Amino acid sequence: MRHLDRDLKLLSLANVLYATGLGLYMQLLFVYALQLGASRFAIGALNALMVATIMVVNLPGAWAATRFRLKRVLVAVWWLLVPMSLTFYLAPTWQWLIPGLILFGLTFANNPAFKAYIYLKSEPSSVGASMAFVFGSYALGLVAAPLVGGWIADRAGMRTVFLISAFVFAASATIVCFLRDTPHHPPTGAWRIADLRSNRAFRGHVAFFFVGFGAVYVAQPFINPYLAQVHGQGYAALGVYSSIFALGTVVTIQVMGRLTDRWGPRAGAASVLSLMATGSLVLLVGANPGTWALAMVCCGAFDTFRYVPTMILPDSFGHMPLPWGYAIFDTLTGVPMVCGATLGGLFYRTSFALPFQVAIVIAGSLLVVTLLRGPDTGRAAVQQAD
Repeated sequence: MRHLDRDLKLLSLANVLYATGLGLYMQLLFVYALQLGASRFAIGALNALMVATIMVVNLPGAWAATRFRLKRVLVAVWWLLVPMSLTFYLAPTWQWLIPGLILFGLTFANNPAFKAYIYLKSEPSSVGASMAFVFGSYALGLVAAPLVGGWIADRAGMRTVFLISAFVFAASATIVCFLRDTPHHPPTGAWRIADLRSNRAFRGHVAFFFVGFGAVYVAQPFINPYLAQVHGQGYAALGVYSSIFALGTVVTIQVMGRLTDRWGPRAGAASVLSLMATGSLVLLVGANPGTWALAMVCCGAFDTFRYVPTMILPDSFGHMPLPWGYAIFDTLTGVPMVCGATLGGLFYRTSFALPFQVAIVIAGSLLVVTLLRGPDTGRAAVQQAD
């Protein structure tokens, strides 16, 4: 994007490095947990714990984003990634992965500040494209990293991967230190959390994504364990498939962002839901590396679905400051993430295929709802915030 703000370019670079450090091991982490003795249900429980931490820190993150300058919040939280990786590096058993997962959840305390910063640095007419660029940089960082991480893990072990990621995270956090600050100025009108209960648009968004995030977390955490346990894929092969997954996310984010800006969120959300269902189906029926690769391209939409509300929510916040609006939404929709990960673990313990079958049903149902009556959007809140 030629006219993208200088700080958004820096933020995108930091995001690429963040995703690179994370991508080196995140798609392999739960396979590693299985090797450390975790059960199939424990995989779901670990995911649920991580997501529960993410849900809890949203509101304190919003408080910090409206209390302090956005850059200070971003920098302070970003540096937590380094001890997170070192915690994974030192873990002798799967239970010792828990502190690292909690630290990872705590890093999401900068989510409200991060999203508000992007909005406040974007032109109102191109918010979707700007969000797609910054979040797309995250997905871009994941394209090669899993391939490299899988190769290193296959030859030197996962602990080496964790150590390398700590250095990458340090580089990413250093770049964030060079951002120019954009103080968040909340709208001058009075606001109350209770006002959201009477806000039909906000309630509609929460209901729609409450169900959708359940579908994401029921299935996505088990994609690589499924390939490892059902089809016998090792670290190196899983790294390749994870890179293909990230490439699918890069493509779907860009397409979804442009569809949302041009034809509204209905078109963007429908395309993502279609790919989620298709990817799950192809994963289940695929019997060779080619079909699994195709499934991973489509399954990249699982990651993309999490970015859809970021582009369409501000219009429903009313007088509420952007960080608080995002934080309340993320806290409410964190419930199905926790429940989805827990149920996914139960489903996966019952049948390797069941989490993906459930995701197909939910995504297909939401697709019908989207085509009949998709969420509305607008840019009024962005203009108010500016």
